[in-house]
Amino acid sequence: MERQRQLIQPLVYYAVVFITLGEAIANEILARFGLENNYIFAFAIAFVVAGLLLSKNVIFLALVLLGVFAINLPDAKLVRYSLYRDVLLALVCATLLVPSVYQLIVR
Repeated sequence: MERQRQLIQPLVYYAVVFITLGEAIANEILARFGLENNYIFAFAIAFVVAGLLLSKNVIFLALVLLGVFAINLPDAKLVRYSLYRDVLLALVCATLLVPSVYQLIVR
């Protein structure tokens, strides 16, 4: 019983991260390139993003969650706080990629 739980728990975490954060980031990235209706690209990017997120700390996951929350704020709120959606998207992508690139360089 414990072995099945150990197998299912990471799959559930991956599914939740894939559905929530992966899809949100993938849709925002593809919308910038005009490819928001291409579901194959969206699925592939969301799959990679979810894999990157689950290989990091909970702190990185929380930072990306906060960034995705800020990206999805209405335009009026973003203007009120002088935030730009493109800059927020770049920060979220940097939060995802910089630790991975750093580990590749250090090794």
